[in-house]
Amino acid sequence: MLGLLPSRGGCYIATNAPQPEPMVGSSPRSDRPEMRCVQPDGAVLFCGTHLRVRVAVLQPGIMLASALGEVMDADDELAENAMLAEFDGELERAGSFTLYADLRESKQMSAPSRDRIAKWARRHQTRLLPSHLLVSSNLIEMALAIIAMLVGGGLFKIHTSPQAFLALVRKVAPKLSELPRIAGL
Repeated sequence: MLGLLPSRGGCYIATNAPQPEPMVGSSPRSDRPEMRCVQPDGAVLFCGTHLRVRVAVLQPGIMLASALGEVMDADDELAENAMLAEFDGELERAGSFTLYADLRESKQMSAPSRDRIAKWARRHQTRLLPSHLLVSSNLIEMALAIIAMLVGGGLFKIHTSPQAFLALVRKVAPKLSELPRIAGL
C-alpha cells in the first residue's frame, strides 16, 4: 500500500513506506496518491505531476480557480478529473455554475484535456452561467476557442488584463485583494 508524504506546493506524493492497516469500519484506502488537498483557507488544491489547480468557492455556484502547469501524464489527468468532480459537487449544491479562472501560469492545453473540459461543459451546458478566464498564452486562448466551438458560444469570456479580471472577481468577492498564486512545481 502506498503512503503519502507532503511535497512542494501543499500536495502529496506517493511513497512505498509500509502503512498501518485501516481501522475496522473505516473505508479502504486507495492505492493512488491523494490529488485533493484542503488548504487552511478552505480552498482546495488539486495536484498532479505537472499541474496544480487551486479552487475556492466565492459564493454558492461561483468558484475561483488558479492553475499552474498543464496536463501531461496520468497523475495530471487524475488531478484534472478531481477538479471537475469538485465543480460537479458545487453545481449540484447551487444548481448553476460560474467559474473565474486565472490561467496565466498555464501555457498550453493538451487535446485530451481540452476534450475532457468540453465534454464536462456540454454535459452541464444548461446550468452553466457565463464564466471569465484570464489568460496570457495564445495557445491557451486557441484551446479555449476550440472548446467554445465544440460546446457553443457564450460559455466564457477571455480576459488578458489581471487588473480588470480582479475587478470582475471582486464584484462577487469584495474582500479579495489579489488573485491567489500557486507555489511552483
